[in-house]
This record gives sequence, structure tokens and C-alpha cells, in this order.
Amino acid sequence: MVLNLDLTLPRRFFPVRLTLEVGRETVALVGPSGAGKSSVLRAVAGLERAARGRIVCGGEVWLDSDRRVSRPPERRSVGLVFQEYALFPHLSVAANVAFGGRRERPDLLERFRIGHLARARPAELSGGERQRVALARALARDPEVLLLDEPMAALDPHTRAAVRAELHELLRDLDLPTIVVTHDFEDAAALAGRVGVLVEGRLLQLDAPAELVAAPRDAFVAGFTGANVLPGSAARSAGGLTRVELDTGPVVYSTDGAEGSVSVVVFPWEVALAREPADESSLNHLRAEVASLVSLGNRVRVRVGPLTAEVSAASSDRLGLRPGEPIVASFKATATRLLPR
Repeated sequence: MVLNLDLTLPRRFFPVRLTLEVGRETVALVGPSGAGKSSVLRAVAGLERAARGRIVCGGEVWLDSDRRVSRPPERRSVGLVFQEYALFPHLSVAANVAFGGRRERPDLLERFRIGHLARARPAELSGGERQRVALARALARDPEVLLLDEPMAALDPHTRAAVRAELHELLRDLDLPTIVVTHDFEDAAALAGRVGVLVEGRLLQLDAPAELVAAPRDAFVAGFTGANVLPGSAARSAGGLTRVELDTGPVVYSTDGAEGSVSVVVFPWEVALAREPADESSLNHLRAEVASLVSLGNRVRVRVGPLTAEVSAASSDRLGLRPGEPIVASFKATATRLLPR
């Protein structure tokens, strides 16, 4: 089963143009709010009209604007999970799931471990339980394609990680062409084998999550995956290095070749912190005050001047990091990527 899209969707400020092929896999579309991600899902489901395009699923044509073919939503084999799940508050869990397929589906209740909640109403459920009910209802139609619109947005941070892992296993087992829309790269990387970055209706890059981190083709992609992105001006230097004068003043070096306006890309885990620049293998040293510290489990994110560094909690304690105190952020030229601006 393969879903093929070639769409142009009208928007107020820009058109959304997307060509995409989705096999038995999960593909995530990420990007800022208003980029057109949810419009793509609605167009696939037949809930939004494309200015032009073609949608083919398993050899069946759902949309072909040139031939004036457009199947209505009820004739497209799609399971759609809305951002807020859109459960009927007056119906029980069992009735909500049955509504999707027009018949009782005790097998789905058991599959999603919500059989014991069959008589409960949505208001009595946790966020994770409501998500499972919404997924069961979407699958009650036995769809050929699954569409998930911001599936984690309605969850509180406490349950998000556990539900994300559970959803990843479910999507892997379903073996359906699946498109997930989210504005969170961490969610996308955990759920999807391929991630497409959509900005103002354009697909900037579509790759495996690890490839987006290792080789971003655009400064926005780099920033979206969590990198520090610093504007500067590049020129050739001695020893095959590139010298970059940052717009904020400091000079850094990279092994990437570039000239003119660039974006310097450095990931937080590639930045080391010390009271003095002791690591001779790191050419780049920025001295500044600690602006903030945020603990994330056994890691600490430290804002130092224009950079965010991520160090272990043990390293933070050993250095005695405190806001307002001076620190040196160091990173290697080989870890300093340059992208044209």
C-alpha cells in the first residue's frame, strides 16, 4: 500500500506545495504553526479542497484535478485523529469507537487496553486514555491510511513521554501509510522513520531524523532540530579553515568551506563548559556570563551568551554553575557547520 500526493493548496499568505510518497511507514511533517501541515492532512481526508493536485492510494485515485476527480471524504479509506481527539462527550468509550466503524469493535477496545473503560465517558479519562480511544475510533473503519494531527498536543508533560513510546509501538505494528503532523521535532523523531520540515508551504528537507541532525540543508532545519544557529560573515583562513566573524562580535572557526553571509550551526551537546579554555583541540572559545540553567533529568541546558550548551548534571555541579557567573563555552571547528544564509 502506497499513498502518493502532489498537491497545491491555497492559503491566505502563501500556497502549500507538497509532493510526497508514503509507503507502509510513518512520515512526520513538522514546522511552525501556520506552515500548512494540517491543511495537508485535511486535503488527504477530503476535508479541504486543493487548487490543483493528485492523490492516489493503492492505485485508487482519490483526487485528480486535471480529470476533475474528487472522492468525497466518506469514500476515502482514511482514519483521522484530530488534535483534541474530538470524542463525543455524551457517548461512552465503546460507543465512540463503534461510531467510527458503525458497529461494535470489542477487538479494538482490547487491543488498545481500554476494554475496562467501555462504559466510561471521555470526561472521566486521562489524556493518554482519550488518545487511545481516538485512535481506536479512527481504526474502526479499517482504513488504508492513518492521519494524526498533533497527537501529543493535548497531553500534559508528565504523561507525554510514556504515551509517545506507546504510540511509536502502535504505529510500527499497524504497518499502514501514516502521516503525523506536529510542531515538536522530538515527537516527530520518536514516531516517524522520515521527517519533513514544512515552512510557509515549502518542504525544506525530508530525511531520517538522524540525517536532519547530522546534515541539515537549511538554517531553519538546523534550528528546528535543536541546534544553535548564529549569523556571521565567513572568509577563508590559514590551515584550510574558515574564519567566521559572528554578528554578535566573536570570531569562530570551522572546517567547512564558505564565504560571505553564513549561519554557524553548533548543537548544544557539542559545546563544553569550563572556567578556563583548557581543551586545546577546541579552537572556538566564547566567554560570557551564564544567563540561565534548565534541568532536564540528568542533563542541564545552560545558556551562555548566544549559545545553549547541554552538559551532565554532574558537570554542572562540579563547575558550580550559577546565573550571572562567567564561563567559557568551547566547541571544535569540526563540530561547527556552516550553512549559507
